[in-house]
Amino acid sequence: MPEAQNGIRDAFRYIQERAPLNAERWLIGLYKQIETLERFPERCSYAREREFFGGNLRQLLYKSHRIVFEVDVTGKRVSVIYFHHAARRAIGEPPAEEG
Repeated sequence: MPEAQNGIRDAFRYIQERAPLNAERWLIGLYKQIETLERFPERCSYAREREFFGGNLRQLLYKSHRIVFEVDVTGKRVSVIYFHHAARRAIGEPPAEEG
């Protein structure tokens, strides 16, 4: 998914600017984690976005980021929907009320 690819690219650039020697290791580790999703995606918890969009949205944490993905009805195909820092609000989540 383009949104997930953009999120990964942005995170990589951020890390590369601050710790160039760690950036490549970080990216390799990330892709290894994504590859594990094909074997047993149900091991991952449901993503917060499931409340807003339904479906079989799950998440895998990688360091300080979340990989949000969807498992198809057969349980055999996984699509990464997006990737972003874990501290950010979930997609679809309304902003917190100030008060």
